[in-house]
Amino acid sequence: MSGCAGQPDETQEILGNLAKAGFPADDVMVVDGKVYVGRDAEVSLAASREMIEHGNSSEEQYRTNNLISTSLTRICINGSTFTGVFSTALDLAIQNYDELPLTFAMARAPSGGCSFTINAVIDPNMNGGVAGFPSNGNPYGQITIGGQLSQYGVDVIEHVITHEIGHTIGFRHTDYYNRSISCGIGGNEGDSGVGAIHIPGTPTTATSGGSLMNSCFRSSETGEFASGDVTALRALYLYTPTQSSSTQNNWRWCHKCQGLFFGGNPGSRCPAGGAHENIGSGDYHIGHSMASTAGWQSGWRWCNKCQGLFFGGNPGSVCPTGGAHSATGSGDYHLLHDAGSGPDLQSNWRWCNKCQGLFFGGNPGSVCPTGGAHNGTLSGNYSLINH
Repeated sequence: MSGCAGQPDETQEILGNLAKAGFPADDVMVVDGKVYVGRDAEVSLAASREMIEHGNSSEEQYRTNNLISTSLTRICINGSTFTGVFSTALDLAIQNYDELPLTFAMARAPSGGCSFTINAVIDPNMNGGVAGFPSNGNPYGQITIGGQLSQYGVDVIEHVITHEIGHTIGFRHTDYYNRSISCGIGGNEGDSGVGAIHIPGTPTTATSGGSLMNSCFRSSETGEFASGDVTALRALYLYTPTQSSSTQNNWRWCHKCQGLFFGGNPGSRCPAGGAHENIGSGDYHIGHSMASTAGWQSGWRWCNKCQGLFFGGNPGSVCPTGGAHSATGSGDYHLLHDAGSGPDLQSNWRWCNKCQGLFFGGNPGSVCPTGGAHNGTLSGNYSLINH
């Protein structure tokens, strides 16, 4: 980086903070008084200060400090100047985030209940995009999308918009350590103290086309998240109702039948005979009476006859006590589906299409009240909060 004139004091402070945080000088540039790293991520003064706030902390702790606050429940994108394929692509990019069970919903402005609004603008002279890092618990306030992207079509534009929104909520480039993976040229953007850490459950190495958050895009991009991108989003921003106290604990796994039952009442009945037994069980928390939330399925009910959990949206339930399950006195329970496992989250719970009950599919030896084993072949993959 070079220049023939002095930088304003604020710019100088940002540059100094980035140097202390470990960014290599050849990855930092100043354009029109704005400071960028990784070629497309603008750094505000507040964000640069956060990078050195915990200089003796591990990268993971810093990374946590650079995320957006879970108090933001609805992020809106103002793309009032977006028309044609750019407008369509913006809607699709917003949908990419909004259809996941995250701590925040995402909508296009104008929309009610916005916790924070990101302004989206088009630069007709740009072929790519620019955004910035979050600070003070808020996303970066603007994404700039290149007008020259119109040559590629809606999928590539959707890809770039989704990518830049990713920066605003704290994601670094997946190939930050070697930009040549997706760009063909370039080196390490630097990771010391800036939160460019490996997120558990995601690939440890980047590949061309392997992530929507790679540094450079291809003309063949689909605009959709790769599986590793979804895992990363869920690892950092997965919504669980423990954050709103809309859960009920004391649900237990029965080692005899593999089913789930409520352990807070006497009189449980197990299809394997006698009462359910919770030896070896964790304390499962089930969402109830929640607002409609992406990734959560409502309609699950507690049976007052056997204490088990069953899906009340279908006919033909079968209770171990005989006859159908009874939902009298039950709340409306919600289960998280297709979210995988994570801290305090256990996947591989299944719906049985024979009895409508919920059972753990990770062990052999399940017992269904209709006879034989539970059948989860038509089930989604449900995840339970396990403390």
